[in-house]
Amino acid sequence: MSLDEPTETEAPPFRLDVDDQGPNPEQLYAHKERQRILFEAMNELTPGMRKAIELHELGERSTEETAQNLGISASAVKARVFHGRKILRERWKDQVGPAWAPGRDASRMTGNARDSPQDQVECNACD
Repeated sequence: MSLDEPTETEAPPFRLDVDDQGPNPEQLYAHKERQRILFEAMNELTPGMRKAIELHELGERSTEETAQNLGISASAVKARVFHGRKILRERWKDQVGPAWAPGRDASRMTGNARDSPQDQVECNACD
């Protein structure tokens, strides 16, 4: 008697086909490319701007917490974040072009209607 074959009294195995809901290779590549562009742009910022954006925007710390952490005034944090975001936005537009704008979904950039906003680089600094 084989253990692999079902017996006559045993119900046939239940089979459930589930579509892969994960990103396709094109979406994965686009996401990695956007991350690379953002990483390179962040590295071009001055250390003060970069740290302010990392703490305030990416680390989601308040202006006061960021100021305290950096040992500068809250207005200096606001200025660094403002100018850093402006530089990042310019670098992003230079790299990606006018097809992408903050708040648009990725399908407009790639022409693939299946792309979704989750594929975008999560960065408040670019808004």
